[in-house]
Amino acid sequence: MSDYFIYILIAVVLIVLVWFIFAKGLKNKKPKEVTLKDIPIDLEALINAFGGIDNIRETEAQGSKIRVFVENDDLVKVNVLKELGASGIIQSTGKVTVILGKFSSEISGIINDKK
Repeated sequence: MSDYFIYILIAVVLIVLVWFIFAKGLKNKKPKEVTLKDIPIDLEALINAFGGIDNIRETEAQGSKIRVFVENDDLVKVNVLKELGASGIIQSTGKVTVILGKFSSEISGIINDKK
């Protein structure tokens, strides 16, 4: 009976050890740096579709969406945004929300840096 107890104790200790090592490894995992080559959208064409950098006041990213605040709504080219790969576009006064996918945060940051 005592042999079973020792085996179970060793198994529990090993499981806890492996779990701690695995959990620590996940915490230390660094996200991959995204470069301009990784982004599948022509950023200059995207900026021009919003009416140029001077028409963009600010951008915000939320998940796979980018919210772009614009000065002049008439300069926004919705058809070009669709051609660039936007899977959804919502336009309201002074604001355009575009679904661009997983690189939305990086795209928003690049556009804000150009301002």
